[in-house]
Amino acid sequence: MRQAIETMDWTTFLGHHRQRQWFANAIAKNRLASTFLFVGPSGIGKRTFAGMVAKTMLCTTSEPSRFQPCGHCEACAQVEADTHPDVLRVRKEKGKTDLSIDLLVGSKDARMREGLCYELRMRPYSGRRKIAIVDEIDTLNTEGANSLLKTLEEPPAGSMIFLIGTSEQRQLPTIRSRCQVVRFSRLSDDDVALLLVRLGKVANLDQARRIASQSHGSIEVADGLLDAERTRFREVLLGVLLGSPLDFTSLSKSIEDHLKDVGADSQLRRERLKWILDQALDLFRDSMRGNLGLESSSPQRLRLSPNELSSLIERTEQARGQVDRNVSHAPLVEAWAATLAASL
Repeated sequence: MRQAIETMDWTTFLGHHRQRQWFANAIAKNRLASTFLFVGPSGIGKRTFAGMVAKTMLCTTSEPSRFQPCGHCEACAQVEADTHPDVLRVRKEKGKTDLSIDLLVGSKDARMREGLCYELRMRPYSGRRKIAIVDEIDTLNTEGANSLLKTLEEPPAGSMIFLIGTSEQRQLPTIRSRCQVVRFSRLSDDDVALLLVRLGKVANLDQARRIASQSHGSIEVADGLLDAERTRFREVLLGVLLGSPLDFTSLSKSIEDHLKDVGADSQLRRERLKWILDQALDLFRDSMRGNLGLESSSPQRLRLSPNELSSLIERTEQARGQVDRNVSHAPLVEAWAATLAASL
C-alpha cells in the first residue's frame, strides 16, 4: 500500500472548495475574523482545514495573500508535524468525557498562568501570530466555556482561534455568538476514495470506491468500514434487521455487547452507536431506492412500502440525534429496537 504524502498544500487538499475560496478572499482583503467555529460531520477534514489555514498564515516563503504556502520552509514543516511553537492545539484528553478546563486556563493552582488562554497571549516565537486549534469543542461544559469567554471577547492582537465541532446547536450561545461560524459538508465519494488511496489505507482504487460508497463522506466512517471487528458486527446487525420477524432481544443484545467491547469511554461509545444507526439507515435507504426501482448500492433490502420505510428512517434519525444529547444508551437502543420490531 502507498504511504501518506509528507506535505499538503491547497492543491492537494480535498473538498470544501467554497470554504477555501471564502478564506482566500478574506485573507486577500485583510478582512479575516479572529475566531471561527467550524461545524460539520466528524471525519471530513475540519481539523486539517484549520491546520492548512495556519500553514498559510505562518509560511515564511509565501505571503498569506497568495493563499499558497510553500510546504517546504521550516514553518510549513513544523505546522505539518504539529510542532510549530505558535500553533496551539488542544483536544479532549484520552479517557475524559469533557474538554478539560485545565487545558484552557491551567490547573487550579496556576489559573491563567498556564494553559491555552495564557499561551495565546504570549509573544509569538515567529514574530507573526499565534494560532489556536481547539478540537472536540462539543464536549466543552459550561465551566470550560465560561473560561474561554474573555479570550474570545478580547483575543490577543493578530491571534486566530479555531473551534472544531459537529453542530452549532451543541455550543453554548455565549460561545457561538462570539465566533464566525463556518459550515462544512460531507466529502464526495470520489474524494473519500482518493484520500483512502493517498493515505495507504486500501490496496487499490476499486476497494477505495467500495468503501467510499458507504462512508457518508467521512474518512472516519471509512476507517470503521476497514475495521474487521466492525465489519463482522455489521454482518450480524444486517442479519438481524433482515430477519423476519425481527428478533427484538437479539438486536438489543448484539448492540449492547458491541458497545461494551468499545470500552468505557462515553464519547467513543456515542460515536460507535451513531455508526450502528448509520448502518441501519443505509439499509432502509437502499431498500427504499431498490423498491422504487432506483439504483441501490446493496442487493439486500427490506420488502416494505415507501411509507413504512420512511417511518423507519425517521425514527432512526431521531434516535441518532438523541445520541448527541447524551441520552442513556440502553433505553435508547431498547426504544429504537422496539419500534423496529413493531414494523418488521
